[in-house]
Amino acid sequence: MRCTPKQQNQRVNLIIAVLLVCGAVFYAIPPLAEQSGIDVIRLPFNIVTFASVISAVFVIVRYKMTSFTYVVKMRSDIPDDIDAELAFAGGAADIGISGVRPEFLDFVVSKAQGARPGNMECVLSMADLVLAVEISRTGKNPDSLPKNEDVRQKYIHDGFVFYDYTVTLGLERAIELVFVDGNRYVGIIIEPDEQMKEYFMKKSPRTKL
Repeated sequence: MRCTPKQQNQRVNLIIAVLLVCGAVFYAIPPLAEQSGIDVIRLPFNIVTFASVISAVFVIVRYKMTSFTYVVKMRSDIPDDIDAELAFAGGAADIGISGVRPEFLDFVVSKAQGARPGNMECVLSMADLVLAVEISRTGKNPDSLPKNEDVRQKYIHDGFVFYDYTVTLGLERAIELVFVDGNRYVGIIIEPDEQMKEYFMKKSPRTKL
């Protein structure tokens, strides 16, 4: 099972353009003012110019050039009698990933930037999945969904870190997966397609905080 989400925010190019134009305007103000005989302090304008350009570069790299691929796949160290285990898990008619026992599966996230090939960001055993929950990423939350902070507060006392592997700027909803990782918990925030979302919601031991 594989999913590579696409940028869904159609305004991302507009945001980049506005940031660059803002930087150019503030960069041009001091020399234009001086040509008109007006003394201005350059520092505030330079700060705004620098912040605008850096923000535009960040948006380009993070939300235009970066892609993530989520994969649920068979582990490389599965035993030779995997066919018997598969049959035990779901029967011959259900030999797809959804019919494989979690201990034989890994969840893998790969990250690619630009033309560079993707590198694995994380590899976690599906047997260590303890929670799959839909979360709110914005202030708009009519369904009272939990936020990442709510998930963090639940697990922080036992050690908790999280990684955001979404690609859509301003994404309103996402799925957070929580795995046991050694002596701590790790949260993985993703934006899967409906098939992968349904898979995690069915296979996770818990789907609510």
